[in-house]
Amino acid sequence: MTHAFSFMRSLTVITLILGSLTLSVLPGAEAPAKNGKANKGAKGAGDPARWEETIKKFEAADAATAPPKGAVLLVGGSNARRWTDVGTYFPQHQVINRGFGGAQLTDVLRYTDRIVLPYAPKMILVNAGGNDLAAGKSPEQIRDAARVFITKVHTILPETRIYCLGVPPVRRSSSSPEVLAVIRSLNTLLAELASSEKNVEFIDLFPAFLDGQGQPRTDFFVEDGTHFSPKGYAAVSELLKGKF
Repeated sequence: MTHAFSFMRSLTVITLILGSLTLSVLPGAEAPAKNGKANKGAKGAGDPARWEETIKKFEAADAATAPPKGAVLLVGGSNARRWTDVGTYFPQHQVINRGFGGAQLTDVLRYTDRIVLPYAPKMILVNAGGNDLAAGKSPEQIRDAARVFITKVHTILPETRIYCLGVPPVRRSSSSPEVLAVIRSLNTLLAELASSEKNVEFIDLFPAFLDGQGQPRTDFFVEDGTHFSPKGYAAVSELLKGKF
């Protein structure tokens, strides 16, 4: 195991013990509840069915009001879930948000048959990967999960365009070169994967989330330094303009 991965796992243990923002150095990771009980995102983190209740709520909403086919689908972890006004950034498109906070890319893959394929979206925005890193997965493992997701989608929907949003440098990672190196490594692998696949594009958020001094832009995050602020979401939408 490399020094970077050892460092990251150690940091995970430390943050859990101290009860601070869980895995706060990585984007999309959910914090523990203030009463000491794990929230839905943290509870049963190793349980493949931990999101079953959330997915069933999506399905119930779909049954009540059928989403349109051929829309733009946003899926991923908490930064996807919290983008509640995503449709206002892309008024020329119908956008379906199926983000569920704390989700790993492997969770998105697990539920692809239920919250991706049924919509037959023309485009998919995948905002995931940070939680996988926080769980101790290597950039290579996350890249491989992304490849399986792409294959699964394109086997059924070959013309659907997939945009993989890169992992940005969150504010608390600025003092940790090791963590920044792991994030950069993941982004590089995702970019290489996207370049080798048809109808897949990597959207690099890293440069846009840095200021003139090469530090994470504080105004692109809310107070926790992990989740995007309106300015952060605006920056993401700017990178996506002209893509669809």
